[in-house]
Amino acid sequence: MKPRLSWIVAAAGLLVATVALATTTRFFRQSTPKDFEEGEATSSMVLPTGEVVPGMKATRLALDAAFAWCVALSPDGHTAYFGTGDQGRIFALPVAASAGEAKKLAEIDAPWVTALVARSNAGLLAGSTPGGRIFAVDSKTGASRPFAKLPAEHVWALLHDAKAARTYAATGSPGQVFVIDGKGKEQLLWDSGDKHVMALAMGDKGVLLAGTADRAILFGIHPDGHAVALHDFEANEIRAIARVAGATYLAVNAFDRPNDNPATPVPGAQPGKGTKVSAGPAPASGAQPRTDQVKAHAAVYRLDDDGGIEQVLALPDGYFTALLASPGGQVYAASGTQGKIYRISPDRAAALAIDLPERQALSLVSTPAGFLVGAGDVGAIFRVHPAAAGEASYLSRVLDADGPARWGFLHWTGSADLAFETHVGNTAKPDKSWSDWMKLDSVSHHGRQGQGKVAGQSARYLQYRVGLPAKASELRDVLTYYGPHNQRARVTEVYLADAGPAPAASGVGGAGGSLATPSTSARSHSSVLKLRWKVENPDNDELIYRLWFRQEHEAVWRPLGGPDPLGKPEYDWNTDSVPDGHYLIRVWASDEKVTPKDRAFDFTFDSPSFLVDNTRPVVADLRVELPRVTGRAHDAASVISQIEFCIDGNDWRPVSPDDGILDEMSETFSIRLPSSLPAGPHIVTVRAWDSADNLGSAHIQFQVSK
Repeated sequence: MKPRLSWIVAAAGLLVATVALATTTRFFRQSTPKDFEEGEATSSMVLPTGEVVPGMKATRLALDAAFAWCVALSPDGHTAYFGTGDQGRIFALPVAASAGEAKKLAEIDAPWVTALVARSNAGLLAGSTPGGRIFAVDSKTGASRPFAKLPAEHVWALLHDAKAARTYAATGSPGQVFVIDGKGKEQLLWDSGDKHVMALAMGDKGVLLAGTADRAILFGIHPDGHAVALHDFEANEIRAIARVAGATYLAVNAFDRPNDNPATPVPGAQPGKGTKVSAGPAPASGAQPRTDQVKAHAAVYRLDDDGGIEQVLALPDGYFTALLASPGGQVYAASGTQGKIYRISPDRAAALAIDLPERQALSLVSTPAGFLVGAGDVGAIFRVHPAAAGEASYLSRVLDADGPARWGFLHWTGSADLAFETHVGNTAKPDKSWSDWMKLDSVSHHGRQGQGKVAGQSARYLQYRVGLPAKASELRDVLTYYGPHNQRARVTEVYLADAGPAPAASGVGGAGGSLATPSTSARSHSSVLKLRWKVENPDNDELIYRLWFRQEHEAVWRPLGGPDPLGKPEYDWNTDSVPDGHYLIRVWASDEKVTPKDRAFDFTFDSPSFLVDNTRPVVADLRVELPRVTGRAHDAASVISQIEFCIDGNDWRPVSPDDGILDEMSETFSIRLPSSLPAGPHIVTVRAWDSADNLGSAHIQFQVSK
């Protein structure tokens, strides 16, 4: 334990160091189940503790159908039947591992077979949609005939009670449960009051378990048709139910948008306020999302017979389609968006068991050799069984250095029999332009720690694969080191923080801009220009900056900001010591603080001009020619932006310049005095602002005669 602990501590220290020395060394680390689930586990599985170990192997069998929605096992356990769409076909597959492909058994008069059940010595019953019909199918000849027509649009589940010689059917639109006898005569057992009943399972003491949509409530239905709500969820549907000793497992889906396509889960109205489906902790997904996939989050719950409820697995992005209870007490959960199947152990630990190449795992059935999976997206059936020695492997996700990089050593924790290979390239998806797979160089082992150098040229992307040759093989932590090629940081803009309004080049719709006048209470001149600049920094390096300035008509740049470089993209410049005028700012940026000198880059950017104006405007030539006061406001450096007047210290009122537009450094004005002024002496005060918020004022006295 000591070598491993010290290695992890050292790695953690390096992670901190790489923040400061961003372009020197970085690494990718995979150590958690989520990290490893982002890759592809072939005939291997990711344990809840984060180890990758040999697991189940999935062998693909082609299927002439768009999807295998449902499955049923023959009473003797020798044949599995898959109901498919979108041509309403049923395929038969011998469960023996040495058997061949699935063969078409029957084709019913409906687009989709949505439910299947095998009746002892009486063949199959196949539920369909649309139309709510049930067909009887001879399991030997494939001959089919209408068996029952239910007053519903969809048949979502069938459950056969061999002892009572009857079949239960769950329907949608409306959500009801029917009892059907051996001759096809149906009788309504229970009306859920919901849109759909999606799932059925047999509970204890003859109680039938039913999961609904859109309200996602689990009910227990007694033989007399009386139902009791056992649990409700803040979700859209209970899609599947699996019973194990003393507990019921429920696949619960919550959809983000309506979608009434029966080929996908059936969402509906806004969910109620039951148990909320949490978004985590959740396994991650390495597959690319379908462009048309339903947006959803989902969870598997364990409901104990004493009423205790616990979430044991969650999908933050996806939905569950099927549950399967295995003879060993494990429960398998299939996802409909990423083709992943998870194993839930009796101790409630969840692990990624199978990662299918198809995106939709839709149906599950247990066999003596393992189990079978019906898939969608591209219709297929998978035989799943424990992997033999040498069949298990793991392929990492594509590691992205965000730019050209030199790849260094790969370190791992695990068994000594692991053999790594890597390939690199410059496209986000591996293609023919990538390098060949190459073994690591300079491989060495120290106990459970191994390392080897990545072979090949520099590239932006890397992917590794590793075989798990023995049943006891194990992969735990993986660190992949790289040195990114340095990228130049660029200054893209220099601006003033808290700057006042400026004229716009064009207004809304291109009709013209406007120069808004701030309230006089908000106007305050400061000689400090708060210089700020934007930087594109692809490496996220720690940068340093230097500044210079010059007036527009000058050629000489003068340093600004002192002898030491700046560490932030900001500087407050006190302009009291420079003449009024328009100034340009030059910003120099460099990553030399964190990058070796021979690899460091710098960049220089010159700003547009900024106005420095610390001189008050002058209000001059005030003259009274009753009933008017005239005058002129002018400034040496900037445009007059506002003029106001008051009489005898009363409220300030705006003054319009003679030409009606405040757009020059000198503006004449004329103030019309009110005719109601009483006889006697009066004072008119006029004040004016320039564009730099400097304020100047003047006043004049005059006499109003009786």
